[in-house]
Amino acid sequence: MFKSIQWKIIAIFLLLTISVMIVVGTFLMQNISTYYLDDFRTTMSEQVFSSRMIDDLTLASKREEPVDEMKSILDAFSLRMGIDSYRNYYILDGKNCRVLARSDPQEGSFATTPNIVAAMAGMTGDNIDRDTEYMDYAVPIMGEGGQVGYIVSVRDTKDEVYDVTRNIFVNILWAILFGLLISLVLGFVLSRTIIAPIRTLQYRAEAMGEGEFKHKIEVQSRDEIGRLTMTFNTMAAQIEKSMEDIAAEKNKVETVLLHMTDAVIAFENGTGKVIHENPACVNVLGDCTDMTFDEIFGQVLRLDVTMKSVLCLDEGQSLEFDVETGGKNYRACFVPFNAENVFSSGVVAVFRDVTRQLRLERSRREFVANVSHELRTPLTTIKGYAETIIDMEEDEGRGQAPTAGFARVIDNETDRMTRLVKDLLTLSQLDSEKQQLKCTSFDLMELAQSVTQKLTMNANSHGHTLSFIPRGDSFSFFGDRDRIEQVITNIVSNAIKYTPDGGKIDVECGSDGQNALIRVTDNGIGIPREDLPHIFERFYRVDKARSRQSGGTGLGLAIAREIVQRHGGDISIESHMPSGTQVSIVLPMYREDPEAELPPVV
Repeated sequence: MFKSIQWKIIAIFLLLTISVMIVVGTFLMQNISTYYLDDFRTTMSEQVFSSRMIDDLTLASKREEPVDEMKSILDAFSLRMGIDSYRNYYILDGKNCRVLARSDPQEGSFATTPNIVAAMAGMTGDNIDRDTEYMDYAVPIMGEGGQVGYIVSVRDTKDEVYDVTRNIFVNILWAILFGLLISLVLGFVLSRTIIAPIRTLQYRAEAMGEGEFKHKIEVQSRDEIGRLTMTFNTMAAQIEKSMEDIAAEKNKVETVLLHMTDAVIAFENGTGKVIHENPACVNVLGDCTDMTFDEIFGQVLRLDVTMKSVLCLDEGQSLEFDVETGGKNYRACFVPFNAENVFSSGVVAVFRDVTRQLRLERSRREFVANVSHELRTPLTTIKGYAETIIDMEEDEGRGQAPTAGFARVIDNETDRMTRLVKDLLTLSQLDSEKQQLKCTSFDLMELAQSVTQKLTMNANSHGHTLSFIPRGDSFSFFGDRDRIEQVITNIVSNAIKYTPDGGKIDVECGSDGQNALIRVTDNGIGIPREDLPHIFERFYRVDKARSRQSGGTGLGLAIAREIVQRHGGDISIESHMPSGTQVSIVLPMYREDPEAELPPVV
């Protein structure tokens, strides 16, 4: 109960009242004490011991009975000095401070004070110390020879000051008690006017927590609480709208997940338990409600994936695996999903049925392989007969006859068809899962230099400057030598074909210890920016007419990328028109056969 705002407000009222009364009481008592002390000093110096009074006492001190004379004078002024049971006067010997006469003969011992000491020195002793239990005033009466003959001292015990202060303190205590009572009543009444609307807001917030958003709170004032109430009503309306939007979006998502053909399953971070699976997922994996991520994909599907590895992915990244289950092929995609202000909330896995797609791809590859294989024999026959016709025409001296020209066209087109069939067979072999790379250890830098030398004559025929630039020492690489040579040959040949005559082509090769790097740079016309994303697609040509004229098949870069990817590497192209093109090949320097020993490179 005492933790509520109402009691805190009442406590503030009480503390404020106590503080004010204490400060006022302390200030009042201090002022009263100061007033009494100042009044005693003023009365003694101005009203009692005036210069005339001191002259009278001085004359009386020179008569035959000086003490009696001075006492009679002081008795005459006793009312003005305020002599009573608290305040007395004394006539002292100026040499040894012996009491010669006093106003109250019954009073006990007398002690020498600092003011009396000052009077013995011929000065008026009017210093009053707040910490002492008395206040006194001492006046010297000068005798013959300028010596202090007598001292008149007035002393007050401060009992009257203490009595007044005590009465004021008691009154202050009563005032504090009455003030606390009044503060308690006022605090209770005023706090209710503040707490009542706050409690209404509390009950309304609790209702909102249970899903009730319809009822609004009546605004009864225009102060801060009234504005808070209006803001609360506005917030309730916005939350209601947001909840309706969220519910609508949730229904949409649930409808999509319910009727989509792809299997979707979600897992909770930490426990790895299933938090959602759509009907399509039940058809693919069965009921996985009581299973975890690792049980489904590690033990059942035997995939090399863990929930931790998926959660460590950066935003926008995913893991993909090919899964075969129930006689069908699926492409499984794993991505982490995050809630607001949470690093990783869980993992979503999507299974897409790619059975038909794989069958079509397999049929396409088989068709390309079969057609390419079947075309090789008739092309060989056609080329043979075309060459025979050309030889017969030249033997008969009719090398310029129309039939010889037709035979040369047939021969050239046959060569072009043969190159196309050869490239198609190469792609078909690379696409075949049974086709393995014939990996050996060889000097990659020596291979790149050898390919550059072989193509130097072709480059010279176009007026090009073809240079090999080694980056570092020779190194050993483990891979398919023939395939890597094919890649370098295709890249350099393209640079020779598509660089205007008189160009410059550089072939660089080096290693950083982890990867091998091959870079081919030319200063040709470059490749348009819009063509770069498609440059590795099969049969894609930037300049169709020029590619056909130069005998290109549109498969060279596609073959190069397939070979590089089969080696676990990457190939990229940077081009800026018209400054030239740079092709970079990065190949990891690993060995598939751990038992094989790499020969030393000289």
